[in-house]
Amino acid sequence: MRPSSLPGAARAGAGTAAVGAENLVLVSLKGKVIGALTACFNFLALNLVLLAACLPVVTVPMALQAATVALERWRVSGEDRVVQEFLAALRSRPPLRTTVTVGTPLAVAVIAAEEVHFFSRGGSPGDWVSLGFGIAALLVTLASIGYVLVLGAQQPLMAPSDIWNLSVGLAVRNLLTTGPLFVAEFAATALVLLLDPALALIGLPVLFLQCLRLTARLGVRRVERSASRSGASVSLPEEHAPR
Repeated sequence: MRPSSLPGAARAGAGTAAVGAENLVLVSLKGKVIGALTACFNFLALNLVLLAACLPVVTVPMALQAATVALERWRVSGEDRVVQEFLAALRSRPPLRTTVTVGTPLAVAVIAAEEVHFFSRGGSPGDWVSLGFGIAALLVTLASIGYVLVLGAQQPLMAPSDIWNLSVGLAVRNLLTTGPLFVAEFAATALVLLLDPALALIGLPVLFLQCLRLTARLGVRRVERSASRSGASVSLPEEHAPR
């Protein structure tokens, strides 16, 4: 073999390695782009079916719960067939139980908001006391709705009263941490929808649910860590999202 052939072979090998590395970068970039497009499509598709299921109004609790189940399975288990998961949860969950479980705190929040609005004009000392109770009830209720949705998604067989008690307990224990986050999420969503209702068509409801879900998970982990440090036991459901 001639000595001059060795540098040529080295250059050829280096060129082949460079081409291979470039191909790997392109393949990785293509995979990321496809993954991002798939996530956007799933996000918008789930938002569309959620809005469609909410149209009769009385189905809002069931639709919110089904969308939370789909988000849980997508983000935790990697199941990206979100529309199929949404429809499966909508069909498999008992309508009355789901409506009572999710609809009750929603109704309480509406009543508390109306009470705050009514007594906000002030007047007698009794009005101010009622205003204070209304604000406290509204804050706790808003802070517990996210926990109700997440616990209902993870534990479909749990009794509504047990879900409410556990959710209110989590809301009170995390009132200074996740409480303001929940209130900000509700307030920001309501404000944006009032300014431009068309934003509901491009994913705002699902984004709102995802924020509630993440905040609720943050509160659950915080309580679990606190219980672990103190050596106390805390009865929280396992994190899983059955069909």
